[in-house]
Order: sequence, then C-alpha cells, then structure tokens
Amino acid sequence: MFDVNLKIIYELRIFLDLVCSDKRLTRLFSVSEHDFTRSRKLPLGTLAILISKLCKKTLSFELDSFFTDLKLPNSCSVSAFSQQRMKLLPEFFDVWNKVLVESFYSYSGGNERRWKGYRLIAADGSNISLVNNTALRNHFGGQHNQIGFFVQAKTFYYYDVLNEIIVLSDIKPYRYGEMKMAFDALESTIDDTVTIYDRNYGSYRTIALHLWQEKERKFVIRAKESNRWIKDFIATGNQSSMVTIYPSKKIIEKMSEQGFKVSSKTGITVRLVRVELEKNTQVLITNLLEEEGHMTSEFKELYNLRWKIETNISVQKNILQLESFSGLSVEAVKQDFYATVLITNLHSLIIKDAQKTVDQNKSSKYPLLVNKNKSFGWLKINIVKLLLADERPSEILRSLHDLFIKNVVPIRKGRSFPRVRKNRSSNSKFKTFTNFKPAY
Repeated sequence: MFDVNLKIIYELRIFLDLVCSDKRLTRLFSVSEHDFTRSRKLPLGTLAILISKLCKKTLSFELDSFFTDLKLPNSCSVSAFSQQRMKLLPEFFDVWNKVLVESFYSYSGGNERRWKGYRLIAADGSNISLVNNTALRNHFGGQHNQIGFFVQAKTFYYYDVLNEIIVLSDIKPYRYGEMKMAFDALESTIDDTVTIYDRNYGSYRTIALHLWQEKERKFVIRAKESNRWIKDFIATGNQSSMVTIYPSKKIIEKMSEQGFKVSSKTGITVRLVRVELEKNTQVLITNLLEEEGHMTSEFKELYNLRWKIETNISVQKNILQLESFSGLSVEAVKQDFYATVLITNLHSLIIKDAQKTVDQNKSSKYPLLVNKNKSFGWLKINIVKLLLADERPSEILRSLHDLFIKNVVPIRKGRSFPRVRKNRSSNSKFKTFTNFKPAY
C-alpha cells in the first residue's frame, strides 16, 4: 500500500505541475484568460495547496503559517488571497480528486477490495449550512422555519465502502434535490458496480433508470415500508420474492420529462428481500438475483455496509469542519467542499498503511484503530510538504505512518448508542462566522 500511495502522490504533483505549466490547462481552470499570467505571491499551484490545507482558523494566521511552511519571509494579505482565489474555478479540486481516484484503481492493479467482483458504491446526500449573506442566499437558497431563513446547500456522494474512498461528489443549490443529483450521477457509474441506497431512493424511477441503462446497473435499495406492494410482501412472510411494479401517474410525467416513454402498463420486475433486525423488519429492492448466486442471507451484511458513507460524511462535518468555510463567496464554498473531499480521500489512503501495522499488534485487549482526529491533524501539518514538488514524499509518508501508529483508540465491540436527531437549525457543529474565527 505504501508504494501505491507514493505513486498517487506523484500523480497529484504531476497534475498540479501540468496545470501550472501548460497555458491551455491553466486557462481551463481559470475564470479569465488573463488570470495567473502575472507573477504573484500566490500562483495557481501555491494557491491550490493553500486551499487544500483547509484553512479553519483566522485567515491571517493561516497565511502566516502557510508562508512559513514555504520558507518564504513575507506572507500575503487576506485581501490578496481572497482576490486570487476568485480566479480559480472550483472544478479544479474536483478534477484533482478524480486524478487521485483513478490513480488508486489503476495502481491497485485489480487488488482493491470488491464484493463478488463488484465495486460496492453507497450513494447518499446531505445538507450543509452556510452563512446567510446575499451571494450565498441567491445562489444556494435554503429553507424557512419559525425562527427564520437558513441558507443551505445540497451535497451528494458516491462512496466505495470497501476501499473507503469518495469516487464522486457534487454540490448544488438546496432546491436542486437529492434525487435529481442521484440521477445525474447514475450516468457516471460503470457496469461492475453495485450501488446501495437508503429508502429515500426507493421509487419506480430510481429502479427503472438502473435497469434501462445500456448495460443494466446492479443496485440494492431499502424500500419504504409504507408502500402497498411492500406491505403485501411483508404479509406473505416470504424471505425473498420476485414482484412486478408499475408507475404512478406522477412518475409517468416525471419520466416523460427525462425522455422515457412510460405508461401505466410498463411493469418492471425486481427482487424483494426480507431482512430481520432486532427491532424491525426491512425490505430491500434489488436486481441481484438468487439464480446468479446472491443468497438471501447475504443481504443484511451487504446493506449494513452502506452505513460507512454516513460515517464518512460525519468525518467531513465534525473532524474536518466542512461547514466552517474559509470564504463567504459561492466560489469559496465550492472550492472548500471539493478540497475537503480530496483531503478526505488522501487521508483514507494514507491511514490504511498505518492501520495494517496496528492490526499486527496482538498484545492489545481490544482491536485498535488509528485515531482519525489526530491523524487528520498530522496530515494537515504536512500537506504542504506532501504536495510540493521539491520535497521527498516517501520520507513524509513514513513520518506520517510513524505518527499515526502511535495514536490509536480501542474498539469495544457490541456497544451502540441511540441516534439523536437535532432540529435543523442546530445540525451544524462547526459554523462560519462573518466576524470571528479562532487563531488556535
């Protein structure tokens, strides 16, 4: 894994160097053709690394620290940074992350973890809270309650649950809708994928769009127990059944808008699988058939893997403080979002090597895991050295490995805690304030 990570770091560096040195690529990620053409304290490459550092403290402090890491005597002003970042398209960080993802699968040489030959991709969306200023309110929108108006954005992810890497991410205005983001993402899936969804996606349209791809896409979707045909299946007591479902009038209209000719007689056949839990019964909708070797007993564990995407989103919000943005513009929010996804993936790759070392420790009473909070802290401190071309990444990776294995936490199996749902106005743990950020 160390060698794979080293190659991925070099690919990230090569991409950054190409974008900075090739005028056509520079223009591709610039707002204007005149951007990044003059010598500045923050050229494109330096700016990209600074934003990837995920600045959560007061910006003047972050800038001084960054230029100290660069071993440069003079920092730049907050105003200069704010103006310079407006020249860089947020999509740069999205593409940079795609370089990381493709490099991982390429250099893994087919040895990445799979389930029966399939990549297991969990799909899910989330809301992120933003500052209520004019620019963000006009672009992202939000929602009202009895307290007032809350500006929010909608995010969406495809997450490889076995390899713990975000393969696709997107951020849209709040009213764009999580389902529409899922339908947009479906076009990018490959045919060796099983996509796992929660019950928000349990509709005729979601199923049909998977089945009607040029090559059928495999899926597992938790059903809504309120649906009539799901209630009928539960009443039978069967563990697994094949059923045919038909679209409602509303679904017919929605699919017609997408170019699909559907009538009330257009039936699609799927498999329903019963999963018995301690407190309730779940029903899963799938096109993984028993005659293809997919036994009913496998689905409980398979669907349970979807929880890893919830954990990953929690890490972004609570450890990486996603909602504490380094700027108050639409561009800054998008840059920070895609940069957070990039660093989350980079951390996931680096931590695996350390975890293998930790797993070899048989003297501990409990299984041990590398402490994610501390390891993210060490990665942030070393991110500049890791991505700068004049540093040796092999030495930095080894240093991070040694730091990671010293900071572990025990895992006591069998413990569970009830999920406490907060009201929407307090969902965000870390928020951006317009007049204050800590310098520590």
